Amino acid sequence: MLTNQDKKILSQLQENGRMTIVELAKATDMSESTCLRRTKSLEDSGVIKGYGAMLDAEEAGFGVTAFVQASIDQKSEAAFDLFKSAVKDHPLILECYSLSGPYDHLMKVVARTNKELSHFVLKTLRSFPEVREAQTLFVLDEVKHTTALPINLAEPVKKR
Repeated sequence: MLTNQDKKILSQLQENGRMTIVELAKATDMSESTCLRRTKSLEDSGVIKGYGAMLDAEEAGFGVTAFVQASIDQKSEAAFDLFKSAVKDHPLILECYSLSGPYDHLMKVVARTNKELSHFVLKTLRSFPEVREAQTLFVLDEVKHTTALPINLAEPVKKR
């Protein structure tokens, strides 16, 4: 369970992951040693998975974003494992989730052009022998995109 100190640290780092410990300590009203110790603990426990730059896909040359839903041939668990392995290795696939419902997986895919995305869907994805069916949904406009978790929301009420 996250402490209030942890929540302060995480909120600040989600806004600016490049903060120094000195800046972070000041922003969270902690001593530098306490702030460093808590931050290290959050890293060691896996709450903080890493640090990186957030890029604008379009400005970086990836003007096409799509969500691809895929159904997998469910003859064996190996089919799922092969699919997941192929997904992890493909650079155009940014995210992939296993789902309940009519499709087994949902992937967020980027491409430089429609032609590149078409090649990915029609040639690459369809070449995975595990894929039974796929549907592509093109993103027309990004309404909201964040990686920040709502750390400061009140804890949910626990049932008795």
